[in-house]
Amino acid sequence: MRALLLSLSLLSSAVLAQTACEVAAVSGDAQRTDGKALAVGDKLDVGTTLRTGAGGRVRLKFTDGSVVVLADKSQLRIEAFTAPAGQPRAAELLLELGLVGQRVTPSSGGSWRVRTPTAVTAVRGTEFSVEVGDDRATAVHVKTGEVDVEPSGPQTRGIKPRYPVRLAKALNGTQCDAAQCTAAAAWTADRVARTQQRLGSLD
Repeated sequence: MRALLLSLSLLSSAVLAQTACEVAAVSGDAQRTDGKALAVGDKLDVGTTLRTGAGGRVRLKFTDGSVVVLADKSQLRIEAFTAPAGQPRAAELLLELGLVGQRVTPSSGGSWRVRTPTAVTAVRGTEFSVEVGDDRATAVHVKTGEVDVEPSGPQTRGIKPRYPVRLAKALNGTQCDAAQCTAAAAWTADRVARTQQRLGSLD
């Protein structure tokens, strides 16, 4: 029995230590929450939490080819990531504060979820951004493809729109608190430009 428990413990540790992505580019103040500064080429495991300061930015390339950019004054945790060859991908990120942009590689039957304190987004393959403000409200914008968004807290019956809110090219943005999200609506060009300026390039 002791040998079995040891084997399970080692297996669990191996899963937790699975490499999820690599740092492809970094500028300014960008580090792990343990204080270690990030550098190009760093391999990041599931469970890693990243933080950027004023003027900081980091671009990550995941093992399935997906790209994530963490903008300034942001904090992101890699909650889960598996992408076995020939099998569906399963990814989950937790954005606690700030702004993240993503270009998600399509995965048949796979999932890519971003959670925040007030919302959950789900996609299979698309380019989109998620932002959490100081008030913990969540703004989501899709550039290509589709994104489903719903509030993270208990949903009050009768509140419109029905969930999830689906964002696409024309109606491409929503704003959420823990109880509800606004109906999908077109973001102004100025708002999209401000978001893109903070993120920079996903290439």
